[in-house]
Amino acid sequence: MKYVINFLSGSWLAGVLLLAGLLAGSAAQAQTPAPLWQSALVVGGGSSNLSIKATTSNLSGDLYVAGSFSGIVTIGSTTMISTGGTDGFVAKWSPATSAFVWAYRFGGSDLDQVTAVALSGTRVYVAGTFISPNAAFGTLNLANYGSANSVTTDAFVARLTDTGSSATVDWAQQFGGTSQDAANALAVAGTSVFVGGQFASATAQFGSTTLTSSNTGTAYDGFVAKLTDGTTSASVNWVKTITGSGSKYVNALALNGSSVYATGSIGGQNATFGATTVPNGGASNAYVAKLTDAGTTATWQWALRANGAGTDQSNALAVNGPVVYVAGTFSSTALATGSHTITNAGPTGTTDAFVAAVQDAGSTAVWSWARQAGGPDDDKGTGLALYGNSGVYLAGSFASSTVTIGSTTLAAGSGGALVARLSDDGTSATVDWSQRGGSPTNTTASCVTMSGTRMYLTGNFQNTATFGSQTLNSSSAGQSTNFMAHLIDPSALTTTATTSALSGSDFALYPNPAHGTSTLTLPALPGTATAILTLRDAMGRAIRTVTVTLPTAGLRQEMNLTGLPSGIYAVQVQAGRNTAARRLVVE
Repeated sequence: MKYVINFLSGSWLAGVLLLAGLLAGSAAQAQTPAPLWQSALVVGGGSSNLSIKATTSNLSGDLYVAGSFSGIVTIGSTTMISTGGTDGFVAKWSPATSAFVWAYRFGGSDLDQVTAVALSGTRVYVAGTFISPNAAFGTLNLANYGSANSVTTDAFVARLTDTGSSATVDWAQQFGGTSQDAANALAVAGTSVFVGGQFASATAQFGSTTLTSSNTGTAYDGFVAKLTDGTTSASVNWVKTITGSGSKYVNALALNGSSVYATGSIGGQNATFGATTVPNGGASNAYVAKLTDAGTTATWQWALRANGAGTDQSNALAVNGPVVYVAGTFSSTALATGSHTITNAGPTGTTDAFVAAVQDAGSTAVWSWARQAGGPDDDKGTGLALYGNSGVYLAGSFASSTVTIGSTTLAAGSGGALVARLSDDGTSATVDWSQRGGSPTNTTASCVTMSGTRMYLTGNFQNTATFGSQTLNSSSAGQSTNFMAHLIDPSALTTTATTSALSGSDFALYPNPAHGTSTLTLPALPGTATAILTLRDAMGRAIRTVTVTLPTAGLRQEMNLTGLPSGIYAVQVQAGRNTAARRLVVE
């Protein structure tokens, strides 16, 4: 029997030499020496009242930062002046010139901000909220659904085209009603744009779809919406809600093929995800949930809660095949994720960070492991990035001078911005290294983004911030100032272990280079019934993951490559405890 997989491609920028580690090398060992900070700089000036809320990168290594600012801000050679209390912005940083290439502002006469950014080729998508009665997006204007005398927020999504040295706005779309509505999360695959957030309006408009609040406007309902990018406009395909008696938030989204993952927090006695109702007990708890996108509609498949008695929420997601990683913050004395319970290291009322893994089994899921990260003071998990195919980077803001993850004590130092690399062994996670930066107090880390071996960390500080041998200063004592720092993790591209069962020539791809189709062969693996096949781009990002049955005589699998842009890819195989990858060149 022949198994056929249609691997779907994402956007592509050719000429990137970032695939070596997906093809060979050994798994990282614990207690690896922490990489050093390579650079650090102030973003937007020392007294700009600028806040970076989201970052992402492309295959060329360019970094895009987005957020809000007030007053006069200079980013690179672009000076922006806010027209209201705060305006939103997005800017592009080039590692080739170590400088910002362009910056773009959005907004009106009141408080507006960008909360999320995502890329698809040269298309740059931003999402956020605006209170202004009218908000300008280039030559386009969005009118708030509230009255001119009311203070209401609407959500928005907009698209820019990055022309290299500048950017232009192509379209902007708003969502919401006459109360408080917001967009917090964004994910893009091709021309499919997914946005997540919450709405408190009694009725909220999403294109031609009208949603009715399950709380008659007294609390927030969560939402995930899908738009199709039509070049000069966008159309709403579907909107799915999280309903119930308390407030529900969508703080982050992640994609893997037709799977759309959401995370955030749920309140009230229960929360309903389509046909699934999650008992909640009245507290504010973190959750992870999955939607299956069917094009013009979608279905909630499952939802898992992290159970605690305090105020807990998840802030970040990362997906590697069937493994979903989540990170956030919990004030509960103990936080239960399925059969795993982690304990807050601080006194009652303080917060710790957490990172956890979920195994997606299709229509169901289970928690695989969970780790606490923190100490006696307030600590928060704010960002996640994938470490190849074997773990994650956790970033956060740590006020505690001593921070532990499980039995591991993380890097000591004066910096409150911390990043740690964890390797995932399936049922647990090991801390490989950790690094701190910033200042002892009043330092936050907001976002972490990987681009090849380069890790970007952004956040803010007051007075001074130290990253290795570099010290940054704010222009005024006590002034909140934004930083961008980076380090190099050489093993970020050497994280795929090849075990003996898959190391021979029986695991092959031919023809290679390929055009149109390529055939994968695997040897017989006694005792292993299935294999997970993942197609990755040159950044190591999963484009499509599927599970196939392994015949007793071995597998011969034809892969349809139609529509894939030319370039370098990798096909990763996980069969039981056997993992390997092969390079695939598509012409």
